[in-house]
Amino acid sequence: MKFTSQLILPVLILIGSFFTSSAMACTTSFWNGGEIGTLEVGSPLAVSRVSGECAMKIVDNDGGVIDNSPSTETTANIRFYVYADLNSGAPVIFEAYSADTAGGTLLASVTFNGTNFVFDAGAGASGNVPGTAGWNLVEMAWIGGTSMDYWVNADSTSTAATGSVTAAAGTMESVVLGAVSTIDGSLTFDSYEARRLSPVGALTMGDANSDDAINILDIGVITSEILLTGLGQGQPDCNSDASVNILDIGCATNIILSAP
Repeated sequence: MKFTSQLILPVLILIGSFFTSSAMACTTSFWNGGEIGTLEVGSPLAVSRVSGECAMKIVDNDGGVIDNSPSTETTANIRFYVYADLNSGAPVIFEAYSADTAGGTLLASVTFNGTNFVFDAGAGASGNVPGTAGWNLVEMAWIGGTSMDYWVNADSTSTAATGSVTAAAGTMESVVLGAVSTIDGSLTFDSYEARRLSPVGALTMGDANSDDAINILDIGVITSEILLTGLGQGQPDCNSDASVNILDIGCATNIILSAP
């Protein structure tokens, strides 16, 4: 069976199964391990997002979602986006475990202090890996007992890994996305996806109508969102600063004008 899951999809979908699923509302119900702590799942303007109309936000609390659908996985390719507005601290934002409901051995974790990430796969941890002030693309290719390559704001389908750490032996049975302890500030997550073998890759920022191209139609969609007459179903936040505004029109325009 294909090993895949998504956290945020267009049209208010929040999914968390390692296998293909679908839903018709902004919900965490497909994360079959349930929620932890306090979180908000919603749409702009209350919750910024990368893609579609839905994302998950944690404010001044702990909160997240657990997925128990991995089944003795020896490999995992994982992607998500995170935006941090933290006053202090370096919270854990992702964990993978060897047993359901975040039990057993901790196999992998990611921390983020709003400036730097740290990746730990149980047998080795990275140093500080710089992020950005806006949305950050995080990708991991984990192989139990071997290694975990990671990408930060780089596309795993076309770019060499940002770095790699040694991975402890074990099989993956559970993942947690969110803040596993109380935070000072806020964290927002979007577009989680996991696969067994193939890398996931980045979304195309600026493709506001999700037609796999950036053109004048996307500028129209971005303009509609700025005027509060509609939300883009694709990725209208062209410059990834966690806000859709006139700067995204300029970003999309520059992409169009620079196209061959």
